[in-house]
Amino acid sequence: AVSARVRAPRARDTAAINNRFRVPTSVSATSSKWSTTRRRVAVRATPRPAAAAIAISSEDPMESVDTEEPTDQAGRVNFWKDALPANDAIDKQILKLFIPAMLNFLIIPLVGAVDVFWVGRMGSAVALAAQGAANQVFQSAFWIISFVPSIIAPVVAKAAASGDTEEVQRATGEAIFVASLVGLFGMLLLTFMQDRCLSIVGIVPGTPTAVQAAPYIGYRALTFIPAIISTVGFAAFRGTLDVTTPMKITVAAQMINLVLDPILIFGMGSIKALGVAGAALATSASEVTSAAMYIRTMLKRKIVTVKSLFRVPSWSNIGKLMVGGAAVQLRSIAQNITFIAVMRAILTMDATGTAAAAHTVSAQMFQLGLIAVLALSTLASILIPQRLNSSMSGPDGGVFEAKKVADRLLVWGFLLGCFLGCLQSCMLPLLPFFTPLQGVQEMARLPVLIGAVQMPLNGLVFVCEGLMQGHQAFLRLAGGMFVSTTFMIGALKLWGNTVEGVWCCFFVFNISRLFFGLKHHLFDGPLAIKTLRAMSQERAGGSDSGEGKGSVSLITREDAAAETKKTFDDASVKVTAAFDAAATELGAAFAEAEKSSDNSDDEGEGKGPLRRALRDV
Repeated sequence: AVSARVRAPRARDTAAINNRFRVPTSVSATSSKWSTTRRRVAVRATPRPAAAAIAISSEDPMESVDTEEPTDQAGRVNFWKDALPANDAIDKQILKLFIPAMLNFLIIPLVGAVDVFWVGRMGSAVALAAQGAANQVFQSAFWIISFVPSIIAPVVAKAAASGDTEEVQRATGEAIFVASLVGLFGMLLLTFMQDRCLSIVGIVPGTPTAVQAAPYIGYRALTFIPAIISTVGFAAFRGTLDVTTPMKITVAAQMINLVLDPILIFGMGSIKALGVAGAALATSASEVTSAAMYIRTMLKRKIVTVKSLFRVPSWSNIGKLMVGGAAVQLRSIAQNITFIAVMRAILTMDATGTAAAAHTVSAQMFQLGLIAVLALSTLASILIPQRLNSSMSGPDGGVFEAKKVADRLLVWGFLLGCFLGCLQSCMLPLLPFFTPLQGVQEMARLPVLIGAVQMPLNGLVFVCEGLMQGHQAFLRLAGGMFVSTTFMIGALKLWGNTVEGVWCCFFVFNISRLFFGLKHHLFDGPLAIKTLRAMSQERAGGSDSGEGKGSVSLITREDAAAETKKTFDDASVKVTAAFDAAATELGAAFAEAEKSSDNSDDEGEGKGPLRRALRDV
């Protein structure tokens, strides 16, 4: 048997060689039938230079190679089989990141549910409607204006995957600087234009609902800057694949909200009862605490420095943020137009506020489940750029690995949606927890069930949009959202006369969003099957013509066998030639030594020719 090192590139090229042969991590092939007439290849994918151990064989050279990649008859990767959960490294990483991310997102709606609980204890449908409407106005303004976090997460993920600490600090510092300016604009907008902002959702100035909603939105506006800084901090940690630290910060901050809610809403001792405004003050205090903790932790972890926090971004970097931000804002505007149209339709159904209170309770229960698929969506937005950017740093990167992760996330989104839908259906007995009003409970029952049925659809929609964010396809995402919003508004005109009809209109909205998301992922996006196969063929062609050296491409088993056979034959010829040359030179040395040397001591000891040859050499 002959063992030789074949085509061993340097460590940085190992991933390209391994991906070319489609060899997964830690794969080795073994055999017990070794002979001088047998050829076998054992390939091991490690960070060290790739090597092949070759033994002579008369059988198929690729007979014993393990590839573990499911392929079809043409030797191409079976992407559909890769999409199924297999409890492998991908599933384990998803679960490792998903659980703390979900808990982090879940904390806020849970605290929001507590806000609804305490406001509902006031026994006033008007108070509950005012809190729900004012909170919707604040959230709509916040997500329309705060475009920076959506842009910064993929950028930080890309820089962190490359190990570029300075780029992470620069991007995070500039994001906080720009976000603070944007937050200042949002604060001034909601402070000086309260009545106009509330009128967007149908609240008429001077009405009982407006009287209670105005102080709520006024107090929340004062913490617009801390709220957006917290969001940027969460995006920066998420980009570094750290979702545990934000969860701890959120828990600590929201505990303040939980403690202050009953005190400020109903009063205690010398503290005056503030009603709905007290809920806003409690939330604002938690936002300030959260922002301070994020800044302190990012400085400690070197994610940002004091210098980068106060460094004014260059015009080119501001331009990049604004270009991406414009597309994000267009999407947020379209999405929040939908939510505002829904709230307006609800508020104009009846003057008593019963329909608005039922919608608020239904939406709060719906968000408790929706937050889990939102967490999965954020994982999609960071795992895709992380996988793509690590394509040359190990066997876990590259477009094909990113494709596998994306498909797996879609399947997980659907399965998670099914589970959450069943869970929400079982939460109907908890309606009295949110409001003691019997009429509101009865009206909210059917919307809660409709929302439960929509959960599997939402699971797919949110993951698809997370994948588009990971590819930074913000403009396409905004275009799809505008079309979906148009369909939603049309559906509201047809069926938006009841609370149940409004919730059924969300089917139209989400199906349209899913169409655009799947179209990007399956047909014309960077990870579309057609795109990947064309890329593979192009790179294979470039390699054959001497171009594209070191590129990653797929080859069939037959091609790999032929290439291995050729490599073995070349190595065998070289080894044979080397032995022949050495034998010829050694024979000549012995012959020359026998002619030129007459040392009798060497002859007497029986080793004259060899010693004379070595001495002469």
